[in-house]
Amino acid sequence: MLTLNPKPAKEDGDGQLKPPTQAEKGFAAMAHLAGLLWIPLLPIPGLALIVPFIILQFARVHSEFVEQHAMQAANFQLLMGCMYVLAMLLGMALHTPALIWWVTIVSSAFGLWEGAKAINGWKSKYPLTLKLFK
Repeated sequence: MLTLNPKPAKEDGDGQLKPPTQAEKGFAAMAHLAGLLWIPLLPIPGLALIVPFIILQFARVHSEFVEQHAMQAANFQLLMGCMYVLAMLLGMALHTPALIWWVTIVSSAFGLWEGAKAINGWKSKYPLTLKLFK
């Protein structure tokens, strides 16, 4: 488990989660939409890993909703990063870019789906992730 920015102690103990604000929904969606940066035509695929992690570190203190979405996005993008490297190596060996495009399509599709769930205020759950961040 990797935690750089721990949560502060809770002060109100009503036990009820408040509905997310528009800003919280926007940051949660931004964490998921970073998956679009895996597109090989863009020269910045590394940002797909960095953006959810940065949002996760700031969200730990401010919003449980954004934290949950950023954690899911960071774990999924970490998996997609591993798959991207594997697809790149296999693509070089097989002389085809098709594998990288499959990773891009999967990452983009799930990122758009989970981003839409974040905008609607729903919880996020990717079907497959590396559970590094908890």
